[in-house]
Amino acid sequence: MISGLEKIKAVVFVIALLEFAFADSFEQEDVGGYLFFGTAPSAIDGESHFPILKVDGRRIHIDKGIEIGKVPLKSFVRTDTELILSERFADVLEIDFNTSSVENLKRISEAVAEMHRQAFQSATEVSRLSTNADPTSETVGLATHNSDVADEIDEIVQDNADFQHGMQEGLDSGAFESSQRADLIVVTGTLDPVTDIPGAYCVVVVNHDVINPYNMNVLGRASFARARYLGDMVAGKLVELSVKVSLSEFHKSTAEFEFHLFDEDGKQVALSNSRGLKALNAEEVATFKELELKTGSLDRS
Repeated sequence: MISGLEKIKAVVFVIALLEFAFADSFEQEDVGGYLFFGTAPSAIDGESHFPILKVDGRRIHIDKGIEIGKVPLKSFVRTDTELILSERFADVLEIDFNTSSVENLKRISEAVAEMHRQAFQSATEVSRLSTNADPTSETVGLATHNSDVADEIDEIVQDNADFQHGMQEGLDSGAFESSQRADLIVVTGTLDPVTDIPGAYCVVVVNHDVINPYNMNVLGRASFARARYLGDMVAGKLVELSVKVSLSEFHKSTAEFEFHLFDEDGKQVALSNSRGLKALNAEEVATFKELELKTGSLDRS
């Protein structure tokens, strides 16, 4: 059991380390590690979330306490802010978050499919009516019947033409699309690893407003995240990012994106754009590790 004094010392130490954390630059010489505000990711399995141990090309490995579980890469990931100390580092030369909507494509495809179904049904009904009619008959009864059938065929043809025209106008005007919403994030950019990062994987996060579709009131803030395997990164060898993640639909105008990098052991890697990044010398790293052992997780002290 740690004393209250030890906790106070730990907090004071962290505050001292972070007092210049938001400076624009830091010295790379004699760096022993990097302190920053990172994230503790967990993946859902059933109705519970479990800490992520590592990610490979097929599965997310999670710590279930008495066993190691595996869940699909498409599994929902939750992130919680945590103070991180890392001895691995990568410089973010460029990073972009682009969005698109798979749901828009689905709605367009469904509209086009509905146009084809309607056209097929109309053609089938016209063919059936035409077969039952006898346009060569000269009897009054059959002539009247044929006239009625011809009117019905004209009505079907006109209804189909009106339907096709209306649907095409909708497609041309974007009526089946939502320009404000997206469900796919494409992360591109370039990383310059300063240290080797074996078995690297990333967690991509989008934070956005939840908006009531009926009155457009903001109901709160929500977060979605996904994990993706990247592979080994070698110090000094540039890495070109091309990561796609599918999420639930979100409003693009309120979205904020995060990119977190991890090694094969599930330890987060410091990035040049990490929040509150602070370079530590070897002595500061040793002191931090000692306090971390005494207090457990400092951010929960």
